[in-house]
Amino acid sequence: MRMLPVLVAALALAPVAPAAASSRQESMMEDTQELLQGGPARRAAALDELAGLGVDIVKVRVQWRTLAPNGASEARPAFNASDPAGYPPGAFEALDDVVTGATQRGLKVFFMLSPPAPEWATKRGERAGHAGVLRADPADFGRFVEAVGRRYSGTRGLPAVRMWSIWNEPNHPQFIQPLSERLGGRLAPSSPHQYRRLYAAAQGALARSGHARDTVLFGEILPVGQGRLSATSTLRPILFLREFFCLDQSYRPYRGAAARARGCTRFPKLRMSGLAYHAYTKPGGPRVPLPSPDDATIGQVRRIEGALDRIAVRTRRLRRGMPIYNSEFGLQTDPPDCAGFGTSLTNQAAFLNEAEWVSFSRPRVKTYSNYLLVDDAIRTQFEPGTNRRYQGFQTGLRYGPFAVRCESPDIALASGSAKQPGYDAFRTPIYVRRLRGAVQVFGLARPRKGQAQAIEVLRDGAVVKTVTTSGYFLTSVRGGTSGRWQLRWSFGGQTYTSRLARALADPSPRSL
Repeated sequence: MRMLPVLVAALALAPVAPAAASSRQESMMEDTQELLQGGPARRAAALDELAGLGVDIVKVRVQWRTLAPNGASEARPAFNASDPAGYPPGAFEALDDVVTGATQRGLKVFFMLSPPAPEWATKRGERAGHAGVLRADPADFGRFVEAVGRRYSGTRGLPAVRMWSIWNEPNHPQFIQPLSERLGGRLAPSSPHQYRRLYAAAQGALARSGHARDTVLFGEILPVGQGRLSATSTLRPILFLREFFCLDQSYRPYRGAAARARGCTRFPKLRMSGLAYHAYTKPGGPRVPLPSPDDATIGQVRRIEGALDRIAVRTRRLRRGMPIYNSEFGLQTDPPDCAGFGTSLTNQAAFLNEAEWVSFSRPRVKTYSNYLLVDDAIRTQFEPGTNRRYQGFQTGLRYGPFAVRCESPDIALASGSAKQPGYDAFRTPIYVRRLRGAVQVFGLARPRKGQAQAIEVLRDGAVVKTVTTSGYFLTSVRGGTSGRWQLRWSFGGQTYTSRLARALADPSPRSL
């Protein structure tokens, strides 16, 4: 099943008082190919670029199967899985380099401890071609997490890692199976209960290895699921959250046979710093309504907030107001993806900025994320315009290898070249809201990272206001709302501009 990494929905918001503001949510970027698989030179170049763009957090996917010995074998190897010295020579080399290089550049490191699992730690029989995801053993996972935690505890000559999340997309069949099965005689979600055991094991392992006070996130969940339950049908995110905390559709605790079948009779004591949330939306536009109340993209983030608070009240297993971390988000673009999931380059830029505005406007959302610096390579063995050709993600700020426009496949888009206006949109975000007799302008000079910076607000090419800010700003400009708006700022002898934006009315409540 192909994931839909496209678009961002918007949010109907009460007006925010116009002002220059120094408050900042943190930005993060993840790109496994550039940081772990491309070799030292590409790694260093990617880290330099992320630092130059003003990214705060580098998210790194730490794959269990990749690091473990005999990952593709059913035979369990004899080794001390809790000790990083027990892993194959060089297993941690690329991770060490990322952690050291990121820290030297002032970037925070965020480790997502991720499937697939080694075959010897799972059951056989995965479906849909996904290996290492069927009933992964929590005890084995805990030992792996302890080894990673010990290596990056700050006591072994390497910088400490202080931000973690457990697993990846446990509501998607590529990462955990079965998603649903018969529990107590009825078809019911199963992966939330598997995931609860994995999370508990990993949390304990992190505490034992020197990370008891670190930021540890749960979830990493997809925002949209399927309407039917099956072993491989993606679960809706709010349904997943209810089941994880052993609550039924009405937020009532499961009892009796239903609780026993789900493993809810002895709920572990869990510590969670926040929910990691993949805010992708459907490809129809930034304000697409989602009919199911159990689905929620960034545009419906208030549904996630409400669900977490109801869970907190009913279970007291998490605190009200729990933070939400937008930990994976991006816009699939056409070009190069013309198989139906890509949006235009202009839309990519606009939707990235609207997503950042929505994230900023919800105080519980602590991070804004862009998935990929560079697009995944196009799978050229498949024909242009076919879904399988774009099986990876084309959500980056730069084109990856073998990118072409479908209407002119003989003309290559230079690998590594910036996608514009999306690249500028990330570096200098702008979002303009219509008010009565005015507009409200939101923006940031991201590379300045908390340093005071003068930013000009332009309307149709003319400067109408200058704001000096050390972070995000909100400012109002009186007059009409028509025209095209832009931000401009200069530093170090260079001038940077945002995309050209039009003032937008707040979206309809139907999209919430």
